Amino acid sequence: MKYRPEEIKDRNGNTCVFRSLMQEDADELNSFVEQGAGESPFFPWAPGGTRLTADNAAEYILEFEKGERKMLLGAFRDGKLIGLTELSGMSEWVKMRHRCAVAAGILKEAQGSGLGKKLTLAAIDVARELGYEQVECTTATSNEVSAANLRSMGYEEYGMIPHKMKNEDGSYVDELKFVKWL
Repeated sequence: MKYRPEEIKDRNGNTCVFRSLMQEDADELNSFVEQGAGESPFFPWAPGGTRLTADNAAEYILEFEKGERKMLLGAFRDGKLIGLTELSGMSEWVKMRHRCAVAAGILKEAQGSGLGKKLTLAAIDVARELGYEQVECTTATSNEVSAANLRSMGYEEYGMIPHKMKNEDGSYVDELKFVKWL
């Protein structure tokens, strides 16, 4: 699904553009993933371990461009991708088509600006438009800011996944599971 480009102001007064990623954004997506992986223990990728190339990043973006019930939404400031939200259905099986997942990531330079929450709220609006009835998210148990944001948007915590991610140093990250009914 394509998201109509929209200018928004973050909490600090900076202008950002929310829009769907296009194949031409493949290099920007690679840069975002590598920078985010290096800055945050909450990103699911390790620095240098994403295996993204310009070609497969463009293919990844194309999957979302073609998808009728999914979206890859970016927050761009001065042409740089600083935030990303992914919305995708949990299953195409008839009994599970009402469920979708939303995942968001924000670069350190934009954290605390309200962009993560705005991106997530935009994804919730799109999920509603697409006919989803239930939105699911996860966040690291130690990411208190993310968990508080999800709760403030009406998400309910319903469980935990122990050892969801394993860091390079051998430590594990547990994740909280959240759900929101639309």
